[in-house]
Amino acid sequence: MMKKFRSAEMQTAYKNGGYREQFAMVNGNKAEIYVNGHKCFKFTYSSRKEYQDANGATYDTVTKSWID
Repeated sequence: MMKKFRSAEMQTAYKNGGYREQFAMVNGNKAEIYVNGHKCFKFTYSSRKEYQDANGATYDTVTKSWID
């Protein structure tokens, strides 16, 4: 189930992400961080969720790609 993402950056992030990244976007809390001068979104959620592989997923808005 996809949340209604309003910004173009968030819509692009969702489209460019796989299951792991989409799970983090839907279930996580977004924080804006900067990595090497690039604006990025980092998605984190409770450690009580069973699926932890996506916790901390980070999206680079400049390169429009997910950072491992």
